[in-house]
Amino acid sequence: MRTILAAVLSVVVILGLAAPPAFAQPPAPKVTINGLVDFATAYQRNLRDNNITNTQDEGWYSRERGVFTFTGEIGKAKGVIAFEFDFTNGAGPTSSGTTANFDLDTDVPGTTEVKWLYVEAPLTGPGSLLPFLPMESQIRLGAQPATGHAYKPGILWSGDFPGVNITTTWAPNMRSTLTFAQIGEQVDSLAGGNEDIAFLASFEFDVFKGLTIKPTYTYANYDAFNTGTANLGTESPKGGFTPNVLGAHLSRHTIGADVRWRSGPFSLEPTFIYQIGTQECTILSCGHTNDVDINAWIFDVTGGFRTGPLTIEGRFAYTPGMKAEDCVQAGGFCGTGGEDIKYYQAINPGFVYQAGWAEIQASGVDYNLVHFGAGGAAGVRLGQSPSYDKYGRITLAAAVDYAVTPAFVLHLVGNAQWTAEKVDTGRPALSGAPTSSGDENYLGTEIDVGLTYRFAPNVAFDLIGGYLIAGDARGFNNLEPEDITKVAARMRVTW
Repeated sequence: MRTILAAVLSVVVILGLAAPPAFAQPPAPKVTINGLVDFATAYQRNLRDNNITNTQDEGWYSRERGVFTFTGEIGKAKGVIAFEFDFTNGAGPTSSGTTANFDLDTDVPGTTEVKWLYVEAPLTGPGSLLPFLPMESQIRLGAQPATGHAYKPGILWSGDFPGVNITTTWAPNMRSTLTFAQIGEQVDSLAGGNEDIAFLASFEFDVFKGLTIKPTYTYANYDAFNTGTANLGTESPKGGFTPNVLGAHLSRHTIGADVRWRSGPFSLEPTFIYQIGTQECTILSCGHTNDVDINAWIFDVTGGFRTGPLTIEGRFAYTPGMKAEDCVQAGGFCGTGGEDIKYYQAINPGFVYQAGWAEIQASGVDYNLVHFGAGGAAGVRLGQSPSYDKYGRITLAAAVDYAVTPAFVLHLVGNAQWTAEKVDTGRPALSGAPTSSGDENYLGTEIDVGLTYRFAPNVAFDLIGGYLIAGDARGFNNLEPEDITKVAARMRVTW
């Protein structure tokens, strides 16, 4: 697959050289620095240890995050590098999402993260690599933000990735985005590694003022075990739903569409995505390999109404799941004919699915201290997976914002969840082993109350308190789940 991509790029370069551009006086280079610095602090009870049946964990912490983006521009071409720094305050263990601690001396070596490193240039149109093609397009190559393929953060394609992105304007009301993601790399057959890739193609057009449709197709191919951030959004069958199976090769096609409608104070954004493909599974006890079908989908719709200082929004999401007794390995100890994978998985949710719709379960004011679920099992955290493990998920949420002044806004959020199929609460913490039947659906209801105060230009203070009323489906080993409390504050400066 990478050979084909290299050949295509070679042809593009040759065609560009065949029509060399006429260089004018080059524009003066320009360098800009953009960034943000966060100071966040949070209190939690029954959140951090991922054992929701035990309320002994309670704590408070504070942290800093800084992202600094340097952009060098010459005409329409850019070179971009972004650095990120994440620190927990105080000597000791780092918190989730940070790389080091500030102690009394605060001189910490070797903690710089390179977030982005990419070049961007005109691909077609005047002054481009291919000036004989009239449409305007830009090509971006390198480590970059994942953009252009979904309206809802985390539902398909978010976060960051290494690869190629091409955006094209075909007409004032028609645009497209093509992306190639190099998820895993095998430099050559002797170097080891795995060749994991994804292609994404979206076409966006404005039907009329206020109505935009974006159909999207993606293809993902994994040759590796589907674990870790290298395959974020594709959970391992070993950790996800049966301990005797490892996922090796996966091939998955995803097709769907986003719709965005605005009319006066009303808004509506439905999304429907359908997945098909195959997942190879190996039964470790005998080495037998099965190819299991993927047959999954998700429907996610948000709607809103705004009048004066008041904004009211609602959200409904559904992805089906597998029953407690279902298993990809099904068909006997070394048998074949496993169950279809019925729950939806994004290529890269970037940990931001339903961000802002829950503070305890998804990214919010404090986006590091987030509940992962029973035992921290793969595919349970809402921000990482629309499905609750293999069981699917139903979400019904509402949010109300009231602007006391343009700079001072109050927030109220409610988020109730159920699994599409019943969870067996008698099992160990989501080990995933198939059982006789499930017994509970209700995951609980989260209520969040907060405020945002922009008291100076480019400076915002956020404060929020959240309480999760734990549903019985979150229990395990026949132990009752307990409620979760969180209070978080953040000061953010951007420029």
